[in-house]
Amino acid sequence: MSQNLLSKMSVKAIVITIASISFSSTSYADSLGDIYELALVNDPTLQAAEASYKAGREIKSQAISQLLPQITGSATYSESDRTVSNKQYISESLSPPPTNRDSDSETTAYSISLTQNLFNLSAFFAFKQSTALSKQAELQFSIDQQSLILRSADTYFNVLRSKDNLTSALAEEKAIKQQLEQTQQRYDVGLIAITDVHEARAAFDLAVANRLTEEVGLGIAFEDLAALTGQQHSNLYQLSDDFKTDKPQPNTASAWVNFAAENNLSIKLAEQVAEASNQNANVKKSAHAPTVQAVLRYDGSSSDTVSTDNISNIAIPDTFSNFDGSTIEVRLNVPLWEGGLKHSQRRQAGYEQVRDQANLVAAKRTAFRQARSSYLTTVADTARVHARQLAITSARSALDATQAGYDAGTRNIVDLLNAQRDLFRAQRDHANTRYDYVINSLKLKQAAGTLSPQDIYDLNQWLVAPAAVLKSESLSLISG
Repeated sequence: MSQNLLSKMSVKAIVITIASISFSSTSYADSLGDIYELALVNDPTLQAAEASYKAGREIKSQAISQLLPQITGSATYSESDRTVSNKQYISESLSPPPTNRDSDSETTAYSISLTQNLFNLSAFFAFKQSTALSKQAELQFSIDQQSLILRSADTYFNVLRSKDNLTSALAEEKAIKQQLEQTQQRYDVGLIAITDVHEARAAFDLAVANRLTEEVGLGIAFEDLAALTGQQHSNLYQLSDDFKTDKPQPNTASAWVNFAAENNLSIKLAEQVAEASNQNANVKKSAHAPTVQAVLRYDGSSSDTVSTDNISNIAIPDTFSNFDGSTIEVRLNVPLWEGGLKHSQRRQAGYEQVRDQANLVAAKRTAFRQARSSYLTTVADTARVHARQLAITSARSALDATQAGYDAGTRNIVDLLNAQRDLFRAQRDHANTRYDYVINSLKLKQAAGTLSPQDIYDLNQWLVAPAAVLKSESLSLISG
């Protein structure tokens, strides 16, 4: 039996082994869309972001309340029991008789008032600030939603990346193990030196170590996915071999920078932060201005008192009083001096205003840099995917030639092991570059401010069931 036939049979065995280990259950698999929808419901980071967004919306309602009428009411009821003793000394003959009285009284009072700001610059600018803060909360939530899209895709494809790396590591281990066995057989019949056996053994031990590392990496990738969705996953749809890695459109970096200038959410957020800072500075400046309020108040009270003279035991007639009325007033409040507090707050607001303007400039520069770099990286990924595909073909041809030379005795075991390693490395690099292209394409859209859930579902159309992918990979490996 020729070495080529043995090689084809070993590759077929590798495929069957990988299928039994990695794809033991293909009855159900999760797609990228499934993972994203689970994350929408279960991701704690997004849940916290949504709560922060809803809390931020309340700032505007609170600011509006300071411009609307304020209505307050109060009511009191009191009972009192008193004893009053009185004795005066003028002279021995003219001193009046002493008095001693008990009195019980009940008093009821109530009031209701309506206060309306007629002139309050601080409250007006606080309302304008609250509008910016409310928009700020909304934009931050949009940024968090985009972040979830990217995290879902990154975590999902990281599992696929780890699975492909493990698949390649298993295949490499199997191939080197077979080569080790063949080398041992050749040594046993005296065809080669013991050095070749040692070389094959060292390569096999290294392949085992690499496979163990990839197994750990796959386990960690699945744990990351479970942390995102709150559920355990064991099987995922795979990226189709037909997935197209086209250059992004438009095909210029300047066009993507223009997209970022108009749509990037981080820039919009920084703009609202700066606007809120500007309005806060106005709030602090207007704290020195007078305020004018109109007040409409209605008051009422009633009192009933019963008194008894303890000396003569004569009941004193009850007294009863009742009062009600309304008051209209206009209040003018002028802040004069509070120990320098308002001056300090005004200076603080001015420094914060300068800070947030600088942060806005930084946000723009960062967004533009991300748009350019993501565009260039994605363009480079399209070329790298094609180059990696060609590298697989070249590495496979080199392995066939090295195998023939080894059979003929013109190449040694080290050459053959290196050729096998190069082929598996080329396959891993090709798979990883495809995933890099997917993630970098999403990062480009995020920098441009155009990333949306539709991008997840567009990618979902390029995913196929694991069994279908395995079948196509098996055919390509066996035909190779």
